[in-house]
Amino acid sequence: MNWKNLPGHIYESRMAGCTLTGALSVACFIPGAVAVVHAPEGCVHQTFSMLHAMMNDCDVSQIPEIIVSGIGDREVIFGGEDCLTAALDRAAALNPDLIFVVTSCVPETIGDDCGAVCSRHPSADKIIYVPTSGFLGGSAKDGENAVLTALASCVPLSQAVPGTVALIGEKNLESEADQNYAEVERLLARLGLRVTVRFCRGCDAATLMHLGTAECFILRDDRCRPAAEAIGERFKRPVIPEFPGGLSGCIDFLKNVGHACSIPEEKIASAVQDELLYQDQMLKKFSGLTKKTICLGAEPFAGTSAVAREAMERLSMQESESGFPVKLPFYLPVGAAGVEKMLYLWRRAVNNG
Repeated sequence: MNWKNLPGHIYESRMAGCTLTGALSVACFIPGAVAVVHAPEGCVHQTFSMLHAMMNDCDVSQIPEIIVSGIGDREVIFGGEDCLTAALDRAAALNPDLIFVVTSCVPETIGDDCGAVCSRHPSADKIIYVPTSGFLGGSAKDGENAVLTALASCVPLSQAVPGTVALIGEKNLESEADQNYAEVERLLARLGLRVTVRFCRGCDAATLMHLGTAECFILRDDRCRPAAEAIGERFKRPVIPEFPGGLSGCIDFLKNVGHACSIPEEKIASAVQDELLYQDQMLKKFSGLTKKTICLGAEPFAGTSAVAREAMERLSMQESESGFPVKLPFYLPVGAAGVEKMLYLWRRAVNNG
């Protein structure tokens, strides 16, 4: 197929993935939950093949519980609501904590009233219906946001517990997610804050229901901004727009989170000073790179060049097209830890040629 000949909106939709893929990447990794997919079997086979490959990369060995309704020719002609009910019966028989129902393009096209089927099922109190609608519902990013928003709408309103924050939008199959989490935890500890909920990475249903107790929400990155904004509005709490990128990002992060959680100015200033000293100590390990001239090359992820150049300036390094070629990280380095890992790779490349 020649993609260039397609109308722009169709091209973008196909290249940005299917809502079903994005929705399952969140819904099917919640411990104790079952994902019911109302779709032909082929939709789930294609989606799970991709997720399975990503699971191998991330060393995730637990196979998620997914049940497909299996829409066939008969359902396309006469309607697929009965086969959705049967799939819900199979899911309920497993006695899960939650049942997510997501959909492909087909039930949207044939007009199944999936919401009504879910609401009249005996296990309706456990069911979270997310009308993702496959490619008709948008992109994979829309699917992720839809599940996060739908799940948050089930969380009870609560009083904020001082000193607590929640993270929004960490990807279940993201590489280095736990290393990035550790860096965020390190920075939050300077302010005396702790993470109570990682919404929805590795949290069971009971833990997720504590989302509303956080003083503020910290968004992983811009990908899940719609869900974070909806969550912030639901609980009337501030949302920090992203994890800290690079060295100065740590300083901005401390100030922004500190103000969002009403931390006294003196404590924020102390945390910033301690962080600057910590960064200076970290950079001393790479003093051998001082005055070196390197070539950064192409930027694989937006913002990585700025983070790299800031680290170079702190180390008095030079940039030139004729300099030693080094690679920029594929993802935005999170905090000082992300910069440290980048500098390790640069030092190894420069020393080993």
